[in-house]
Amino acid sequence: MKAVFFDLDGTLLDTLPDIRNAMNYALKAYDGESAGVDEVRRYVGRGLRRALSQAAAEKNPKGLDEDEFELMFALMVSYYEKHPVVETVAYEGIPELLSALKAKGIKLGVVSNKADRLVQIIIDKLLPDYFSFVSGERAGIPLKPNPQLLLEGLKEVGVTRDECIYVGDSEVDAQTGEKAGVETLIVSYGFRSEAELMASGVEISANSVEELSEKLSSLL
Repeated sequence: MKAVFFDLDGTLLDTLPDIRNAMNYALKAYDGESAGVDEVRRYVGRGLRRALSQAAAEKNPKGLDEDEFELMFALMVSYYEKHPVVETVAYEGIPELLSALKAKGIKLGVVSNKADRLVQIIIDKLLPDYFSFVSGERAGIPLKPNPQLLLEGLKEVGVTRDECIYVGDSEVDAQTGEKAGVETLIVSYGFRSEAELMASGVEISANSVEELSEKLSSLL
């Protein structure tokens, strides 16, 4: 193995509090109720637009037309871009894991369903200088579980599918890795609980960053 690629939210970083803050800012602007942490955890995984759409459907009893939703989404993204890392933190042990992998000459990458400009801001602030490839949602590239973004990353860093491990925290990531044809590890310390992952038929590889480190060491 020559490369390890990671999902961002729930895998490298606990971004849930800042996503919730941005979502609730937008919901309140349109007289919606605030979403709780567990609700936001359930919404996320397939991009911010879909997450807000689910939240708006549940939290805004009046409903929104298409133009209103687009304005709400723009408001959420604008707020998030101004407050990307107020409460967001790396999971304990992640910086050490990345440093150890990089010291071994392993190429590292990030592929996320979050808007690319937000991914770049957050990585630059919290985990700079680790990754050879960092990308979020970009025009013309479908969201995960479509494997296109992951495969593009592999090509850019110069490794094959057989030389890469992909790490994520959700059923979306499990599907992404399977469709890309790469070795995939799913963790349960992120946004999906062990019970939720098992209910989705997802095999769990690690329940903590420490276990993830051990698993990666056995494969590299």
